[in-house]
Amino acid sequence: MLLLVLGLTACIEPVSLPIRQTERRLVVEGLITNEPPPYLIKLTYSGNLQSSLLIPEELAINGAVVFVSDDAGNRARLEQDPLNPAFYWMRDPALRGQAGRRYSLSVQLPNGKRYVSKPELMPTVAALEPLNVRYRRQRQDLGQPDVYDIRINTQDPPTPGNYYRWASYGYLRRWAGSDPLNPPRNTISPCNTCTCWVPYYGPLGEVLSDVLINGNRIANRLVWSAPVYAVGPQYVEVRQFSLTRDAFQYWQRFEQQSNRTGSLFDAQPASIEGNVRQAGDDTTRLALGYFGASAVSRQRVTIPGDTLNYARFLILFGPRFIPPGNCLSAYPQPQFEPPLGWPPRR
Repeated sequence: MLLLVLGLTACIEPVSLPIRQTERRLVVEGLITNEPPPYLIKLTYSGNLQSSLLIPEELAINGAVVFVSDDAGNRARLEQDPLNPAFYWMRDPALRGQAGRRYSLSVQLPNGKRYVSKPELMPTVAALEPLNVRYRRQRQDLGQPDVYDIRINTQDPPTPGNYYRWASYGYLRRWAGSDPLNPPRNTISPCNTCTCWVPYYGPLGEVLSDVLINGNRIANRLVWSAPVYAVGPQYVEVRQFSLTRDAFQYWQRFEQQSNRTGSLFDAQPASIEGNVRQAGDDTTRLALGYFGASAVSRQRVTIPGDTLNYARFLILFGPRFIPPGNCLSAYPQPQFEPPLGWPPRR
């Protein structure tokens, strides 16, 4: 038996498998709206990004020359962020976005290569009506927090060819502290590092075409289920964007890729190419991402949260959702005061 084992192990040789190396590509993320500047364009190389804010130095495009122009002859150069070199800001108030105009992006990389976007029309957007909010309990055995379902209503115009995207975010109340069973119930408490509000974001690829609903109401559409981690007020904003057909198809592909479950019926994974391509001799080389132009309608709501049973919430969720330490060490980007600009509680 010993000789057999030695013989088998002697036949094993290490094999060096080739590691697939893909060339890094330009990734463009940016949007011009009809709201006042500044507008942000993010430029990176393709790679493994752990966060949309903390970009590794080797992936950030440092030193690019970036311009945004419109079909009326206006042109503005973007300023690079001194603290995050992947961020380029357009601050010129003379180039505020307007529905009905077309906008283009021009990027010259540090290596001299230049990329330009296809002119993007900014469609008009339907008005977003006040948000509907409903509390919904989740399965406790799975350890999921309860949620506030955020739903929207809007009226689709009678003209066909309208496309929508929704983006949601909110400042949600969180607790922290060395005494998890007795967190402060308001910001007047002496423990001012035990209660804070932390930014959370809804799904990015929520899109809809009016092909089947042209001229009808978009009623009670769920756009985000905001988790409930603490008792108290929460602040939520939903933005409704108008899209061109090309932008809709891009975000639809993005949504399909994001919702992959690993089954045989999933769409095949692939890099999602957008509307920015290399200028010059090789115009077939496309960048990843999308440069968009969208009109925006937004609604905010303040959710009181005071109807929840405080004692019951602590028993069910307190130890699970209250980490040790203070908010600064427990959460990203916390703030100890409620955000400004939201409507009063209702």
